[in-house]
Amino acid sequence: MKRIVLITEELSNSTPYERTLLQLFGQEIQIRSFSVRKHDYPSMPKDADLYLISCTSSDAYKEVSAYLPADKPTVPAKITYLKRDIEALQQLPTGTRAILVNFSMQMAIESIAELHRLGITQIQLFPYCPGMAVPPRIEMAITPGEPQCVPPEFTSVLNLGSRVFSAETILEIGLHLGFSWLPASEHFRTYIQDLADPGRSLAALWNASLQTETYLDMLMGALKMGIIGVDVQGRVFAANAMASSITGGVDIGGEIGALLPDLGNAGSSYKQVRLMKIQDVFVNVSVVPVDWQGTRIGSFLLLQRFTEEEKRQHKFRAQLQDWGYRAKYTMDDIIGESEAIRQVKALAEKMAQTDSAILLTGESGTGKELFGHAIHNASRRREMPFVAINCAALTETLLESELFGYEEGAFTGAKKGGKAGLFEYAHLGTLFLDEVEAMSPMLQAKLLRVLQEKELIRVGGDRVIPVDVRIVASSNEDIHELVRQGRFRKDLFYRLNTLPLEIPPLRERGEDLFLIAAEIKKRFGYAYILAPDAREVLRRYCWEGNVRELSNLIEYLAVVDKPEITSEDLPPYLRVARPLSPATPSLPDGFSDFAAQAAGQEELYRFLLRALSAAESGIGRGQLCRLAEQEGLLLTDQTARDALQALNRLGLISVSRGRGGSRLTLRGRQLAEAFSK
Repeated sequence: MKRIVLITEELSNSTPYERTLLQLFGQEIQIRSFSVRKHDYPSMPKDADLYLISCTSSDAYKEVSAYLPADKPTVPAKITYLKRDIEALQQLPTGTRAILVNFSMQMAIESIAELHRLGITQIQLFPYCPGMAVPPRIEMAITPGEPQCVPPEFTSVLNLGSRVFSAETILEIGLHLGFSWLPASEHFRTYIQDLADPGRSLAALWNASLQTETYLDMLMGALKMGIIGVDVQGRVFAANAMASSITGGVDIGGEIGALLPDLGNAGSSYKQVRLMKIQDVFVNVSVVPVDWQGTRIGSFLLLQRFTEEEKRQHKFRAQLQDWGYRAKYTMDDIIGESEAIRQVKALAEKMAQTDSAILLTGESGTGKELFGHAIHNASRRREMPFVAINCAALTETLLESELFGYEEGAFTGAKKGGKAGLFEYAHLGTLFLDEVEAMSPMLQAKLLRVLQEKELIRVGGDRVIPVDVRIVASSNEDIHELVRQGRFRKDLFYRLNTLPLEIPPLRERGEDLFLIAAEIKKRFGYAYILAPDAREVLRRYCWEGNVRELSNLIEYLAVVDKPEITSEDLPPYLRVARPLSPATPSLPDGFSDFAAQAAGQEELYRFLLRALSAAESGIGRGQLCRLAEQEGLLLTDQTARDALQALNRLGLISVSRGRGGSRLTLRGRQLAEAFSK
């Protein structure tokens, strides 16, 4: 019997998940459930066979991950809807305004993002959790199994029931636990047929030697492309009807070389994409090799007919390497050994394996574009183009023509013959949109349409051009606040924020500071060393410009031209002592760590301690921002989040999940009282 540890946001969420797992795996498994809300996962056993985590919050996921044993498999659960739920939503009239109710704002937003991904765009959905004000003109409430959170005044309520594990998640669990019989089971076949988006994976199925005839036929018949299975000797063992149609017939058991002589022995080939002519028709042939326990066991050939538009795009892509449209960095180029960066890199690796949109957030200079390059190089699109553009660097009209292209004569000065846009250049690859929040409302609407429909029309054109592009976007502003202010479209935010990834600032990465500094010195050939007193000054500095500011400092110190840099050699702004403000009383013993954290931000931290001390119960970031505004202070949601996390690490406050907010600990109250004297 295999032991599974299941970790969910609320313990009540675990019940339907447990029921599903027991239905699929029966007596083969034993499940123990733990809750993020109850914070009981530190007591979970460390010898389970698999750890299954269902958390929508990246902060919660990182917190839970710190307690997981490194030598045991961990599966981040992907949640989706049943086919019947999507069909029920499709019946709602176009333009219907509804609240999507869940017990937390993050889960409500994530639920809406998943519905948008599944094509529910004809109705307007507004995230709602208990305690919020209901937006105006709302006609009904929709909830994924949380009816107790629906405001009592609503009589029109559509309860979709609890969401379910995706097919990929169930397959990954089965693979880790060694249940090779899973896809052949009636329960599994029924389960995936009921899903709104089965998302089957060829490689995952083949890797587990899941070759039952019924299942392989079902799988290959469902995919809209020609598929030929080839063993390591180059013999064909399976093919679907579309493959036979494209090639004029496939001989099961025959040699693939007889069918496609230009391909060679595809059974032992490395991954490749080739354009071939079959029966006087150009066909795009992708070879996907499959390994099992370190040994090559065969390949799948994926065949797709080329259209005239795809021929032209193939010609473009052949030139892209010369034009610089490639990712330069990998995960190995992200320097650091701190827990903060290791967790983010691990999550980025997992995100890279999907085709979902990723939204990178974090302060300026933290390395968001570096992560964009690394995610592309870790993905299955790594051999395709990586195209990056800074949305804040171009005017609206220029950005529009760069992204979507234009036809000849579309505007004065338009290039003869027109010009392909970056979406076309990035076809089958990744498009990195830096500072995406700088897009105008008009461009946001056009971008949303491309993401939804996977097709575009050039400026001044009328031809619909299909594109297959993975979007990685980044923002160094509080994009949640921009959405709240109406400066960024909600529906586009939900599309881009499918997989959110927050890059930690340099000040939260501890000794990574000196590892990065050493790498920069090595890159430029600088040989000086930092004296202990200089290292201490740098360690205590707040690094508002993050790695970019550190890089500038390394170059400055090279100009100083001394073999050893002391604190006296540092720039004046670093040498200036940063104690608490003169109005700050003497701190009680043991609060030097707070003084270091608050250096340069005394007013912010004193305000937070004062506000938390005055609150009778927990207080949330939104309320803190409003209180700050009343005192004439500018406090964004992101700044409040960073400061509260810092106070939590110092043991001065405790942060509750959901609506609990933050409250002072005994140690934090002692410090607040010292400030009030």
